[in-house]
Parts: sequence; C-alpha cells; structure tokens
Amino acid sequence: MKNLLFIFVAFLLLNSLSAQVIFNQSYHNLGEVNKTDKKYFDFTLTNAGTKKALVLRVEEPYGIDVKFSKKEILPDSTITVRIKYTPKKKGKFKKDIPIWINVNNEPITFTIEGDAKSFDVNESLACPDFTKSAKPIALRAPLSVKVIDVNTKKPIKNASVEIIWDGLVYKKLTTDKKGISVQELKWDNYYFVVNAEGYGTKEQDSYVNAKNNSLVFELGEATKEELIVAIDTVVEVIPEPVVIAAEDTISTQELPVNLYAPNNIVFCIDVSVSMKQQGRLDLLKASMIELLNGLRPIDRLAIVTYASSTEVVLRSKYVTNKAEITQLIQDLRAGGYTAGAKGIKKAYQLARGNFIEGGNNQVIIATDGAFNVTSSHNSILEDVAENLERGVSISVVGVKNEKKTIKSMKAITQKGNGNYIHIETYAQAKPLLMDEIKSNSRKK
Repeated sequence: MKNLLFIFVAFLLLNSLSAQVIFNQSYHNLGEVNKTDKKYFDFTLTNAGTKKALVLRVEEPYGIDVKFSKKEILPDSTITVRIKYTPKKKGKFKKDIPIWINVNNEPITFTIEGDAKSFDVNESLACPDFTKSAKPIALRAPLSVKVIDVNTKKPIKNASVEIIWDGLVYKKLTTDKKGISVQELKWDNYYFVVNAEGYGTKEQDSYVNAKNNSLVFELGEATKEELIVAIDTVVEVIPEPVVIAAEDTISTQELPVNLYAPNNIVFCIDVSVSMKQQGRLDLLKASMIELLNGLRPIDRLAIVTYASSTEVVLRSKYVTNKAEITQLIQDLRAGGYTAGAKGIKKAYQLARGNFIEGGNNQVIIATDGAFNVTSSHNSILEDVAENLERGVSISVVGVKNEKKTIKSMKAITQKGNGNYIHIETYAQAKPLLMDEIKSNSRKK
C-alpha cells in the first residue's frame, strides 16, 4: 500500500512538473457597466510546462459567454480566454467561471464582477469573436543568459538558471559549453537565480523585452589575495523524520496535527511601487506559496494589501483550495505609495473576527520599508499592544530592506510578541515563513 501511495505521489509530482499552466490574473472588476460599454475582459493562460494542455469544458453561469483563441495550449504558448457578461437587469453582479484543463486536478476559476447601471434586453449574449486583425496575445523576446567566472571571465558550463515568475519557478535552464542558455519569454518582470557547483549563487531581477534581452552573471568570489582560513569541524544533526499516521487526513508533512495547533494567519502586504524593485514581490510570493503548501484544512488564511489604499484580497477562509489561493498570490501587483497604518488595522480586524481559541492567531506584515513609529505616530504601537492582549501576535517580514529600517520593524515585533524575519535570497524565502508559523503554533 505504501509503495502504491509513493508511486501515486511521484506521478502527481512528475505530472505537475511537465504541465504547469500560469494565468496572468484570475479576477477582473468591470466597474460601472452601461448599455454601450464593452462588457468583456481578456484573460491569458500560458503553458509553462513541457506537456500539451487542452481546455476540456467551461461552466457558463446565466449571462456569461466564454470564447478561447485556441483550446490547445502547446508548451511555451499562450491563449486568450475572453469572458463576457450581458446584464439583463440593473445592479451589482459577481460571476465565477470554472474552466477545466486536462493537466489540472481542479478547475481554474475566473471571476468578473461589476455594477450594471443600465441594460439592453435585446443585446446578444454572444461574446465577441477574435479577429484576424487582432493584436498579438503577448509580445515575446528571446532572452540570452550568459554565466562566466568572475575572475577568468571564462564561460561556465552546466550552470543552473532558474527563472521565477510571480513567485513560481517558470523555467529551469542549463548553460551550454559557451556558458549560454536561451529562452523565449513574454515581456515582463522576472527573477533569476543562477548557480554553479563550486561557484555559489547569484540572484537578480530584470525586465525582459526586445531591447533588454541579454543578461550576464559573474559567479565566484573575486580574488584579491590568498587567505588562509581555519575551518571548524561541524557535526550535522539530522532531525528525526515526522511520521504521520495513515488515518490522519488533516496533517501535512510540515504541520502534523498532534504537534501544531490550528493557525489563523493574516498577511498584511506592502504593494507600494518599491516592492516592484529587486524582485522583492517575487521573493515574497515564493515564500507565501511555500507556506501555503504546508498549511492544513484546519488553518485559516487572509490577505490584506496596502499602498495608496487598502484592499482585502482574500477574506479569512480555511485552506481547502490551495490552487485558488496560489493564483490570488500570483496575481498580486505593486504600485502606489506606502500607507501602512490602515492596512495593519484591517489585518487585525480580520484576525480578531476569525479568532481560533487555543490556536496561533497571527498577523504577518511584509514590506521593504520602514514603518512610521515615531512619537507622533504611536497609535500603531498602541494597536499592536492592545491586540496582543486580545491574543493576536504580530511579526514583520523585511524583503531586501535597508538596515536603517530594521529598528522600526523590530519595534513592532517587540510590542507584538513576534519576530523580525529578513528575506534577501530565494533560498531564504522558501522556508522562512513556514519556520515562523511552526515556532508560533507548536503545542506546549
């Protein structure tokens, strides 16, 4: 039985690696809709895997019509999903449209909503067709990545190049004998993690387009003078593996229910324009998705974003549909100026409203900048102390933040019985949030 389970899990992992469909976004608000307005929106699906994907069927609620530019998604290709809603009455609307694809175990759900201010009873329900004169779905450019030795400037063969797109590994490449790897990419922001045995790792973000289509990574330590370093002997302590009982359908490998209490987690995420820089948002997405994969159906999760305004991206819910939440995380976009106080208040409101007795009730702020905790803005610290008394702790994640911001971040965590967590690299991003949740939810 165990062998069959192992084979089944291995099959799922292999299948997920060979077929990965990435969406540009899964939600759109049409806003106020009048009789003469365009009532449709175009989403895109990109096949980032090596296996052909097929659109099997779509569930169309009343008033919804869906068209696909193609129903076959070849590897490294993109199709458009055009969704139209034709209102037959005034008022607010929200429609979920599940789409089944052969390489996914669960349907992809797109959501459109808006407020119909007028309508036309004679208007056709049909979604507009794609025309031959339509603009290309996505502009693409061949990107050349070259990896060389920082000292000799010679090419490094078989270097690993990971391309991170919206928090997930989009492509894994290997350099040839000239130290080069080429991949065609959509014009967009990507985060690159380059590694070669004996040379270490280097990371950076870059926007790829027709003009910016070449990157050079210099790996290794620049030699100035030969140093003699004494190396201490390190004894590696290997922890005993966690054993999950066969009948336990709630635990994950990271969070067995007998060891860890239920979690009520609210993310309060800085999506100001500076989070676009240096791949900060990609690193945060990767860390959040890694944490999500380890959470259980007994854990609750909510997401609040703040920049020029505050938005509840995910109202607190049990973690039962990880594919849907993953997509919400991938859809996060940065822009605007930082105004964090309202975001923190909203995060606390959600945490208190979904409080779990005997559980870990925790707000996690993720930002690259300093919080205003000067004497004239003590209200944030007062909120932190008050909510701690009500059982909600707070931790702060600094994503590639400057040293001068650490003091204000730690001021919050000290008041809120939490921790300051620093993310600088992709390797750090993967485990840090899970480690934080495990330390706070461990049963006494």
